Amino acid sequence: MNGINETCPVCEEGVLQEQVEANEVEYKGIKGQLPLHYAVCTECGSEQAGAAHALRNKRSMMAFRKEVDGLLKGTEMLSLRKQLGLTQAAAAKLFGGGPTAFAKYEADDVAQSFAMDRLLRVARDVPDAFAYLRRLAGMEVHPEPLEFRLHTELGGSWRDLEEPHIEADVQLRSLGVVSIQDSAMEYAS
Repeated sequence: MNGINETCPVCEEGVLQEQVEANEVEYKGIKGQLPLHYAVCTECGSEQAGAAHALRNKRSMMAFRKEVDGLLKGTEMLSLRKQLGLTQAAAAKLFGGGPTAFAKYEADDVAQSFAMDRLLRVARDVPDAFAYLRRLAGMEVHPEPLEFRLHTELGGSWRDLEEPHIEADVQLRSLGVVSIQDSAMEYAS
């Protein structure tokens, strides 16, 4: 149902017009306002939700439920997967869940498990864990330079560095470390 010049199936005289209104929902005691998609007939006033409307409404509610449960929403899953440089197929191979799992997670068709959510966050935030998972899955591993590891230990994300050597050197000097080589000795011990 696209709502553009579609004849009303109830009265067969009017035309269906798309409508979106705020709808209050509640999940686990948390209330939220979500968009509710449907169509209204211009003649009989019949309100209808076709398959496309139902899918949008379902996905909106799933995103809300993920947020309440503390899980990554679909858009966040997509961003994280791209941040890790993975296709949906590669993510499925690496993390499990099946060949279409990431398409479903990212579209908010289904919620990922708590364990899957945490595993993704660990892969994003802990380069050694990401490399280990890649090895387990038989995928090529790209070792991260020491500067990235040190920056991560200082609270940064190793993926947000544009000039890793400069950024790491500045942060290390502020901690009293004279050079990357000095910090490498510290890191190794």
